[in-house]
Amino acid sequence: MTRLLVVESGAKARTIQRYLGNDFMVRACRGHVQDLPTEGKEGSKAMWATADGELPAPEWGFTKGAEGIIRKLLADGRKNGVNEVLVATDPDREGEFIAWRLAELLGSLGAVKRVTFNEITKTAIAAALKEAGDVDIALVEAAMIRRLMDRLIGFRGSRFCRSWNLVSMGRVQTPTMGFVVKREREIEAFVPIPYWEVHLQASGIELRVQFDDGWRDSKGKTRSDRTGDSRSAEAAYAALEATGNLTLTSVVEEDFKKRPRPPFTTDTLLAAAGQRLNWRPARVMRLAQQLYEAGHITYMRTDSTRTSAAARQEVRSYIEHEWNASHLGRGVGGGGGKGVQDAHEAIRPTRPQTREPQGLEAEQARLYALIWARFAASQMAPSLWRRLKLAGEASGWSAAGKTEWRTFAGWEAAYAKLVKPVPQVPPLAGAAKGDTLALDECELIEDATKPPGRYTQHGLVAKMKAEGIGRPSTYAETIRKLLDREYARDEKGRLYATEAGCTLWENVAPCYGTTTDGIFSTAFTAGMEVQLEHIEGGETVAAQAWQEFADHFNALHSAALERKKERATPRQLAYLQSLAAQAGTEAEPLLVGKIIEELDGEAAGALIEQLQPLTEGKDVPASEKQVGFIQRLAERAKLGEADACALVSADGYGALTGGREGTASALISALQERTAGQPSAASPKQVGFIKRLAGRAKLDEAESCALVGAESFATLTGGREGTASALITALQQRLKKG
Repeated sequence: MTRLLVVESGAKARTIQRYLGNDFMVRACRGHVQDLPTEGKEGSKAMWATADGELPAPEWGFTKGAEGIIRKLLADGRKNGVNEVLVATDPDREGEFIAWRLAELLGSLGAVKRVTFNEITKTAIAAALKEAGDVDIALVEAAMIRRLMDRLIGFRGSRFCRSWNLVSMGRVQTPTMGFVVKREREIEAFVPIPYWEVHLQASGIELRVQFDDGWRDSKGKTRSDRTGDSRSAEAAYAALEATGNLTLTSVVEEDFKKRPRPPFTTDTLLAAAGQRLNWRPARVMRLAQQLYEAGHITYMRTDSTRTSAAARQEVRSYIEHEWNASHLGRGVGGGGGKGVQDAHEAIRPTRPQTREPQGLEAEQARLYALIWARFAASQMAPSLWRRLKLAGEASGWSAAGKTEWRTFAGWEAAYAKLVKPVPQVPPLAGAAKGDTLALDECELIEDATKPPGRYTQHGLVAKMKAEGIGRPSTYAETIRKLLDREYARDEKGRLYATEAGCTLWENVAPCYGTTTDGIFSTAFTAGMEVQLEHIEGGETVAAQAWQEFADHFNALHSAALERKKERATPRQLAYLQSLAAQAGTEAEPLLVGKIIEELDGEAAGALIEQLQPLTEGKDVPASEKQVGFIQRLAERAKLGEADACALVSADGYGALTGGREGTASALISALQERTAGQPSAASPKQVGFIKRLAGRAKLDEAESCALVGAESFATLTGGREGTASALITALQQRLKKG
């Protein structure tokens, strides 16, 4: 008997096949095989009717290329005599949903069982196979409701926001954009507060002159080492520069500890990699996925710090052997669990005694080293430090400073290969009160307080985590959407809100309620995440939760449509101005006493109806529906407004003319022709595989892409006939020859 085991990725399938041998047929489904429909009549629906007490039952549609994958799995299964199917998709909500669809589609082969494991090791997989069970329907229902919610908000909200010439709205992406916009406004409103400081250097220790004028920063915090009086600072500087020394009035030494942190969760991994390696979240998650699929780390989408007792014991044995027992601590990351089926372990190495696995590429090795160090450190003793605090005076001015050095490495020994050496030699040995300390340097500093910093990508993830919106599987994807839709831009690692992003948050989102209790508020989004968890745990009835949400959203959407009438939207105004221009002098009586820019939505709509008959037989503006359709086609064609309109020699969407013979109709035809049969972009997995092959072939991005005539990895196309597939073949052949 051959058993079929289905996982999500090819890399994972190859790793597991080596462990299981010929008794198993391990295959990859390439992620989601079915999802909410995107084509035909069903694909245009925002929601589906449902009976009381039941969830909607949409016709699940195949994702791109998935139907062929399922056909091949069925054919290979029958050919090899498969009569049992084991579905081993990822151990989270999305993985459970995929498992449910696979169970439905592959059930004709035989009994279908659900298998989960948190790490891809021979031991973990063997244990998981013994514990094979059924698909967790509560988890599936939570995944379904998340899909149905996001579909409803995405379809209706996105259609709504197009009146402001925006692309989309989303349950998580919109409040996340709100963080960026609010920070932008804080920066704009910031009023710098000037200050002066006097810095002294003595025997490698920095001291600062202390002032007593009670200077406060923008948050009201008092800083005695700053003054708002330039004359006072200049007087202190002149006196100390002339004196050249300090008489010590206080010398205090004290010990303190630095304790290790728990093992990584997804958000803390993104933060650490962002701070230490300067990597964006998408890059970190791509590399973590590769390490997981190759069996080097546990599952990388988690918000738990729990780790297995066996793994902790392994790493403790390594620590004792490597550094001796004095480096062992009480350890963090314990707690209960449900054994092999538990999906909530922290991110840790699967083989804790392997500090540097063989065969890793450079970037993979750097990320693995960080994960290993964090896990090892979690089981180690605190590091011990000593602090020297000094105070002194000269010519009527006092100064204070401190310095620190480490006396015992403890957990910091695990990071020795990742950080610069720290001071371990005490300065000013034997210094005492009354001693004279010669000044090596004296400097007068003039500056002002700085506005709050813009978010980095990992900083925005931390904010999402703190506010309870998004989940480990959505952090990187949410930020990618904000950048792709040009709501935000990343400049040198800092996120800036664009005009479109500000419009989305400040003009459109409030139509659905205030920023504290509306559908796009962090409170609502965080509450929905909690409710989804309750559905997973069986504490909340899924159908009831869905109905309550749908009713709530529909009420808010109706209210938003009414609010939209309170002020004409940018698209209405553009259409109205274009109609007025087309009607010419005939429009003047209708416009008397009216300022178009100040009309509300209802008045603008009424005026449009009055002007439209006056433009019959003339070039009329494109309709709102036409412009919306053109925007979507242009997005698929990857053309901005100017480039798209240039295809019909128009200056912009507002200049397009309607009717069958108008430029809008011509542009639709041109864009449809351009996007007909348009290949999809290469998948992240394809691009990741290509990068690994290119690294092994010692080719950079440009050299690799030149093999198939592409400009960059971003321009590669997917599918069997795409340039990504061709490049994979070319690189593999190159490696064989080498």
